[in-house]
Amino acid sequence: MGNTKTTIYDIAKLAGVSPASVSRTVHHPNTVRKITRDKIWSAFGQLGVHPDDLSFKTSAKAAAPKGTIPHVPTVLLCMPGFQNPFYDEILDGIQEQLRRASYTLIVYGQPLIHDSANHILEVAASVGADGLILTEQVSEDFLLKLNAYYPLVQCSEYNPACRNIPYVTIDDYTITETAIRYLLKQGCQSIGFFSSPYQNRYVQNRYRAYKSVLTEAGFPIRSEYVLQVSDFSYERILSEARRFFLLPQPPDGVFAVSDKHAHAVIKAAQALGFSVPKQVKVIGFDNTMYATLSTPTITTIAQPGRMLGAESANILIQKISGRQTPAPVQILPAHLVFRESV
Repeated sequence: MGNTKTTIYDIAKLAGVSPASVSRTVHHPNTVRKITRDKIWSAFGQLGVHPDDLSFKTSAKAAAPKGTIPHVPTVLLCMPGFQNPFYDEILDGIQEQLRRASYTLIVYGQPLIHDSANHILEVAASVGADGLILTEQVSEDFLLKLNAYYPLVQCSEYNPACRNIPYVTIDDYTITETAIRYLLKQGCQSIGFFSSPYQNRYVQNRYRAYKSVLTEAGFPIRSEYVLQVSDFSYERILSEARRFFLLPQPPDGVFAVSDKHAHAVIKAAQALGFSVPKQVKVIGFDNTMYATLSTPTITTIAQPGRMLGAESANILIQKISGRQTPAPVQILPAHLVFRESV
């Protein structure tokens, strides 16, 4: 009887290979060189275990009598929730690509920051996932552990320390520079930065660009003009946005990291007697429904959300099938959309 406590890392260590090689040998043996496969199968024999005995790979499908449940190719998408309309376009792109390849999509919709890698591996095993797509940044250890068991692609958010794990994203830094320079060109001299938590990579990159452009232009970075909201609740975002306009010297421009944040800035400004864009100019991010439903409509940065999702799914499908994948890093274009808030 196999030792159910044996892990993929035990096999990898004994065989002198990476955990990812063990995973590929188990799931896609034709993608692994014979000499490597032989080492790995030898390690299984020496430890007296079968691949089904390894942690995280026992599921309802595996436990069922062979042949009773046909395998349905499945992808597990991990996204932090459903409050941000930016993910709607990504989801549409992923679904369209997976549908063409006859894959089923399962969505895990809560922040990974509250979970362990083991928990996500258990979820993936329980739904019989063939691969994973992540849309938020996780730690290097977290990412490497998931990648050891499953083909994996990072979409939009990514961990820059793991460049060998594919990701599809935009250049947040450069497009934010463009937006801040545009506000300066429109006469703004005191620009606020309104964001979700700084732990997010995209917030860090956009904030660095904000600081760089203002410093280059000779304007100080004023702490009271930099506001962050702990979650994506509109009520909380709106409450925090009011702080800009209760200052003795409110900003005359605000760069917001999402259209939802920008919409709240406009609503807070108007409620406190400020005119947009006459007294304060606002730029959002993502080009979502908030940008067009706002009064005035919001000048924003358009991300290619559908393409982000489609390219991520395409890379993952090729990884699962063992085919050669496109470039592991894809940077897609983003651009300003000019409307009434500037």
